[in-house]
Amino acid sequence: MNDTLGRRIQMYRTAQGLSQEALGARLGVSRQAVSKWEADGAVPDTDKLIALSRLFGISLNDLLQVEEPAQDREPEQKPCKRPRLPLLVSLLLAVALIVTGLYAGQLHRRVKELEKLIAASDPASLISYYDYTLEPMGEDAVYSVRLTANRPLDGMEVSVLLTGNGIPAKEIPAQQENESGAYSAKLSYRCTPVTISAVFREGDKVYTQPLVKLTNLSPENNIDWSAEDLLQP
Repeated sequence: MNDTLGRRIQMYRTAQGLSQEALGARLGVSRQAVSKWEADGAVPDTDKLIALSRLFGISLNDLLQVEEPAQDREPEQKPCKRPRLPLLVSLLLAVALIVTGLYAGQLHRRVKELEKLIAASDPASLISYYDYTLEPMGEDAVYSVRLTANRPLDGMEVSVLLTGNGIPAKEIPAQQENESGAYSAKLSYRCTPVTISAVFREGDKVYTQPLVKLTNLSPENNIDWSAEDLLQP
C-alpha cells in the first residue's frame, strides 16, 4: 500500500472527528489547503507539521514515517545466481543507494531538529491560566474567555477561536486588559459542542492552542454540559 503523508493526515484527521474545515481553522489555513495536503498536491510547512503532530498527539517521526538510518551496518552480501549486471548499471545502482542513504540521514536529522523546535514554538508555553463563562441564549450562547500569558507577547496578535461540528468556525481578536498579560474576548456562537482555542499570530506564523472542549451542550441541555481541559503546559 502506498501510504503517503497526505493519506496519514487524512487518517489522523478523521480519527479526531475533524472536518477539513475544522482542521484548517485550528491551523489557520483554508479548507482547500488541507484538501491539497491530503491529495499530496502540497506539503505543509514546518510550522504546520509541528502543529499537526501536536494536534494528533503523535511525533513528527510518526507523522512523516521517517526511520532512523541504520549505522555501521554493511549491506548483507548474498550469492546471486543471476547473470551479472553491466558495469555501468551496477555503478548507477550503487550511486542511487548512496544518495538514498544520505537523503534518509539528512531527513532524519531534520526531523530531530523539528522535534526540538516544538518546545520553542509550543503555544501552550505562552499561557499560564485561562477561564471562561458561558451564557446560553436560545440557539446561541455568549462565551466570555480570559487568557493570562506567562511572558510578554510583544509583536503577537492574540485571538479566541470557537469551532463546532459542522458549523463554520468563529474567531475574534482578544483585547489586552493590562500590562500583566491578561487578554479577554466575548463572542456569541451556536449552543452546541464546541472547542475553545487561543490563536497567536507573529508575522506569518500562526500558533493554535486548544484550551477546552465543551460537550453535551445544546439549546435543550445548557445545564449539565461537561468540559475537557485540553491545555497541557
